[in-house]
Amino acid sequence: MLVDKLRTVKLVKRAKSFFAAYVYLYSQQECWFCLPEKVSGTICCPFPTMNRISSLPDEILCSILSFVTTKEAVATSVLSKRWTHLWLSVPNLHFTNINIDTTESKLRFNETVYSVLASREAVGSNFINSFRLDIKYTNSNLANDFEWVNLIVQCKLKYLRLRLHVGEYAVICKLPISILTCKTLVSLNLRWFRLEGFSFTSNEFGFPSLKILHLQIMFFLKVRDFMLLLAKCPILEDLQASRMFFYSQEDSLTIHQEFKSLSLPKLTRANITRCFCLYHPVKALSNTYYLCIDKFKLSVLL
Repeated sequence: MLVDKLRTVKLVKRAKSFFAAYVYLYSQQECWFCLPEKVSGTICCPFPTMNRISSLPDEILCSILSFVTTKEAVATSVLSKRWTHLWLSVPNLHFTNINIDTTESKLRFNETVYSVLASREAVGSNFINSFRLDIKYTNSNLANDFEWVNLIVQCKLKYLRLRLHVGEYAVICKLPISILTCKTLVSLNLRWFRLEGFSFTSNEFGFPSLKILHLQIMFFLKVRDFMLLLAKCPILEDLQASRMFFYSQEDSLTIHQEFKSLSLPKLTRANITRCFCLYHPVKALSNTYYLCIDKFKLSVLL
């Protein structure tokens, strides 16, 4: 069994370098990809090694495809009939280096995401292990409309990365509430969202499986909401929070009394920087092997 696993790992590593060069030929285009309705014929492979890659089991090929972006994975569907639907079984969906500068480009991207999800559902591929989005908005007013996230979190999602890059603070996108109720998440990485319109004391809210929480440029209504967020992560191991903003600051004594018993027993690493908060639950962070808290507006709750 161990020998078989080692052999599989070697095959994947060897195939990745050839595969990456191959899909690059199909990914260099200015417009976003369109899902092919029908594939006719077979495209000749410029790399002889690609023929050997195609002979590998579907499980290994899907593992290889999981290392590239979804755009590149879909592009392989034109290689041959063998590859036509293979990308639909890849457990990872990664959309990186996305640039949105017009309403049309935003609509086109949203339609692409919905099309990918619909195509996967049509073949019974309802599990998504990892979803990653790195998107840049030239116009901050376009940074909205993430309803498709509701479909993503229903697929037993474990790893979620949503990183928005916006040039100004004029518009902050509201985080889809469904993320806060996803019980299967192991890692959550968010950038440039506001959390509001949801009761953080709700029984539906919580991350019983979450081990990694990375937050950057996040807006909370109250500090209390951020504390409740931490309290609902009982096995959290890695916490990184940078540039956290709060619309209102509660009385420090009240917060201290409410969260003095807050405990994060599994936490081993915490890095909290540039947070516009008057207090931090240092007692709850005291079990960490690595702890970094800047002194900007810092008042410690012991």
